[in-house]
Amino acid sequence: MNRRVYLDHAASTPLDPEVADAMSRAAPDAAGNPSSLHLEGRRARALLDDARARTALVLGARPREVVFTSGGTEALALGLRGAAGARRAAGDRLVVTGVEHPAVLETADALGAEGFHVERVAPRPDGTVSVEDLDRAAGPGTLVAAVMGANHETGALLPVAEVAARLRPRGVLILCDAALLPGFADLRAFAATVDLLALSGHKFGGPKGIGVLFVRRGVRLAPQQRGGPQEDQLRGGTEHVLGAVGLASALEKADREREARARSVAASAAHLLAVLEAVPGVALVGPRAGRHPGILTVEADGCEGEALLIHLDLAGVAVSTGSACAIGAAQPSPGLLAMGLSRRRAASTIRFSLASTTTEDEIERVGTIFSTAVGRLRALAR
Repeated sequence: MNRRVYLDHAASTPLDPEVADAMSRAAPDAAGNPSSLHLEGRRARALLDDARARTALVLGARPREVVFTSGGTEALALGLRGAAGARRAAGDRLVVTGVEHPAVLETADALGAEGFHVERVAPRPDGTVSVEDLDRAAGPGTLVAAVMGANHETGALLPVAEVAARLRPRGVLILCDAALLPGFADLRAFAATVDLLALSGHKFGGPKGIGVLFVRRGVRLAPQQRGGPQEDQLRGGTEHVLGAVGLASALEKADREREARARSVAASAAHLLAVLEAVPGVALVGPRAGRHPGILTVEADGCEGEALLIHLDLAGVAVSTGSACAIGAAQPSPGLLAMGLSRRRAASTIRFSLASTTTEDEIERVGTIFSTAVGRLRALAR
């Protein structure tokens, strides 16, 4: 029996064995509450402090600038809502791109209902976003601009540094969703250009339930979860010590291996794209250049993405339709619609996301399964 092929790494990555081992070794010392003064508490605090310092080192940051959260969604919400709340006296305008993660878009919509003026900047047809459009949207009174590093559906790389260079001198804070960048980009360079940067441990070989918000020194945020003095009083609640250990370990490994990972994944993705586009009526969604090397979303004319996903799953291949966070949603992906795709076309897309562990044999197998599934679905439609 053939082993399953996992090509949904943009949704979640398997826990890296080295990371699991690091967490296992730390477990005996993580039993105490890191806020307690007894020996067990001090041991847990030492693990947490060490994980914070190691995470900060990868980001080129100070340990006090690293805030642990429950994941990327909370980190993004804390960054956007926290900055908007803390700075409201200076204005009421927020700018987000139309292809941000729902954690940003839905938080922005909620802030809009609370009286903030939200500018949602539409992407180009290939999913990229114009620096000029973002610049124009950031009028007087703009508090925060949210610009992600790499889009989770199309892989498009957004011009974070260029936008930051234009807007930060005008007092606009830049929030960057960098969830898909570890292992593929220099996080120090990104953190150096923005004010707020969010990561999620399970996107790069770490555990679920742990994330990070980098908060540049001097940036004030309104706490969103009260109940204790933890995380510099920005997030009350007992810290997830083992999660922090795992995130730090995974982040260090991703940083060490990023050049090799990027080369390997780019080569595998090029092979997979050629195999997929050999099927008539299949086309890439998103830019051909300036993209995350491991993310491929394709449109299969005449097929529903969910039906195609089910066929692939039954044949042993795990993929997704757009963002995994859209599962169960009745509407097509807002990001794809913002790019100008019709509802029918948006519903015909499927996303493949690769890792350095993806093999050439797996790609050939996926190509055969995909071609067969597309043919069957088109025959049924006829």
